[in-house]
Amino acid sequence: MFEIKKICCIGAGYVGGPTCSVIAHMCPEIRVTVVDVNESRINAWNSPTLPIYEVIYYATPCFLFSCCLC
Repeated sequence: MFEIKKICCIGAGYVGGPTCSVIAHMCPEIRVTVVDVNESRINAWNSPTLPIYEVIYYATPCFLFSCCLC
């Protein structure tokens, strides 16, 4: 059996971004990367003020989560 160490999500929109942020929060041992073609979405996820409220409001900022432009 194998162990998942990295996840890459294509799309940082309303589904991909929040889904991967929850995965990163709930599974801190997994490195989560989100890629998107929309630079403003990537900038929003990399900013101190995240673009969503409900999912991450109580999350700590110590999880491995990164967004990059593809």
